[in-house]
Amino acid sequence: MFGIDYMRSHFTRSQRYVIVTVLSLFLPVVYSAIAILLIALRLLLTGEFKGLYKDIKNSYFLLIFCFLTIIVSLFYKNYIGAGVGVFFIPLITMMLYCRKQMSPRLFDLITSLILALSLFAAFYGMIEYFAILSRINIQVFKLIIFDSPKQRINSFYYNANYYATMIEFFVCIAFYKILKLRNIKKEFKAFFYYFVVILVNLFMLLLTACRTAWIAIPLGIFVMLLITKHYKTCVAFMIMFGFIVVYFLINPSAFPRADKIVSYLFKREKTWSFAIEAIKRHPLFGEGPVSYYHIAKQYGLKPYKHAHNLYLDVLLCYGAVGISILIPYIYSHVKGVISKIKQNKDLETMGLIVATVIMILVHGMMDFTIFFVQTGFLALLIINSFESSDHKDKPIVVSASHNIIFDSPRFKNIYIGVNALTNKGYDYFITLLQNTDLIDQIVNTQYEDIFYHIDYDNNLLIYKDEEDIHRINFYDI
Repeated sequence: MFGIDYMRSHFTRSQRYVIVTVLSLFLPVVYSAIAILLIALRLLLTGEFKGLYKDIKNSYFLLIFCFLTIIVSLFYKNYIGAGVGVFFIPLITMMLYCRKQMSPRLFDLITSLILALSLFAAFYGMIEYFAILSRINIQVFKLIIFDSPKQRINSFYYNANYYATMIEFFVCIAFYKILKLRNIKKEFKAFFYYFVVILVNLFMLLLTACRTAWIAIPLGIFVMLLITKHYKTCVAFMIMFGFIVVYFLINPSAFPRADKIVSYLFKREKTWSFAIEAIKRHPLFGEGPVSYYHIAKQYGLKPYKHAHNLYLDVLLCYGAVGISILIPYIYSHVKGVISKIKQNKDLETMGLIVATVIMILVHGMMDFTIFFVQTGFLALLIINSFESSDHKDKPIVVSASHNIIFDSPRFKNIYIGVNALTNKGYDYFITLLQNTDLIDQIVNTQYEDIFYHIDYDNNLLIYKDEEDIHRINFYDI
């Protein structure tokens, strides 16, 4: 499924860039950032970004936001923030590019790739965990929930909490795949695979010792069940979740790092209080990205990279004006998702999108883990895929020795539904080609056992039905 020939035959060159970008999220953060920059540069030089901001409604507000961020950061001598603002431009542009290229088949593939690579990340995380055990002279596997950040696994993601956020997305993507199954009995192998992916990632979440994710994930799954109208399953899930909550209330020591919750909240309260005071200094424009780090150094406080709260950090960094600039794009996006839900269209994907937002908002109450290259880009990729079902998949290429050659350029961009060819015969096929009105009637028709592809570069139609590869040659159309 993931071979080179498969990629070439099933996806356009532009879509293959999206696939490579997704693969780069499973590299250490520096290499991931470099990969995204290089891909963006390549696409810029080849003209792939042309018209991108024009084609996507209200997307130019994102560019305005980036430039304002850079200007504000430079004004307050927040040079790290200015650098982050510069990086926002290729990151957001790549996100929009992925949105434009996303199709049902591409979204299905990248979600499958993400799940497969999540197992690779888990494997790497286990190697990391055994190395941690070895450092404390434990040579056999023993489940220990460490408190120290240095002894909590992070896989490719720099910090245990960033990895935990990625796991939130991995688990919900796997659950999304389960919801897409139409008959679990007939597709039991696929169901079992997704179930194993969920279990593996939940085990790795345990080793990260992140607490907030255990609240975010069930809420995300609840939202997915609700949107996809699995009401009975939704009720059963919430009852089960309720029992689990009661269990941990009775046995709080069973919850990861439960003994540290009070001291954690006390430490965070000090961080949040300082962030609130800092917001009051510049409530309109903020002081640019990583403002907490920039301001805390000036006051001799511990310079965290952020305020450990999504809501406070966004206000601190971008202010009311910066946030308001994003509203038109967010509004058009929300409107599109709500419209799909009302139409009962692609509900599984809409559920995954809303679940992703919910998990970000819930996790954001205690941390700001979405402010990171891999977590941020993966979240944006999922959230901006709400139009994927509206985009056409590339026609499947079938290897064939018999081709129909088009000398006329007027047929280069026409997909011909070949079901008509099979049923009506060759003479009617030629009639269709000569009559554009008839072509319009069967445009975009697709059938599972009939394959066709127009090679735009070489002006070739490759055609095969369930019976044979047909030879039809003509040159004057």
